[in-house]
Amino acid sequence: MKIIVLKSEDGKITSDETVEGEIGKVVKDTASKALGEWNEDSSDFIIIKDFHEVRIPLPLNPKLYETLKKFPMSKEEKTAVIRIPSYVISFDNVWMENDSIDRKVYVVSYFLDDKTKQELMEDAMKLTSPERESQDNEDIGEIEEEEE
Repeated sequence: MKIIVLKSEDGKITSDETVEGEIGKVVKDTASKALGEWNEDSSDFIIIKDFHEVRIPLPLNPKLYETLKKFPMSKEEKTAVIRIPSYVISFDNVWMENDSIDRKVYVVSYFLDDKTKQELMEDAMKLTSPERESQDNEDIGEIEEEEE
């Protein structure tokens, strides 16, 4: 099956690759690559499994159904809702209070179509967005002011 491997740095997609293979092996290979880029003195190394929700109008054609049937699926009116696994490999991050801020990540998931790929790219860019880090810093400043 086609697997998408995205690399996001500072809110930008810096690598976008689609490979044929088994998700577990692609995640492990990508994690191994990320380990080579990881600085153990300044960052944690984290792999998180999450799910990305995909909505596809019904009816599904038989070929698409065969591809999707292994994923958790539900129906809402005339739409199939499929939860596909998505793995985030964070190898350049910092801790702010109780939250980890990602600067560089790989995102590995199944490639279903261009729309889903675009959604995954947007999610990956949001994860490493410098605006997210500055927003978290502002939130911490507000909390510290309230405590004084």
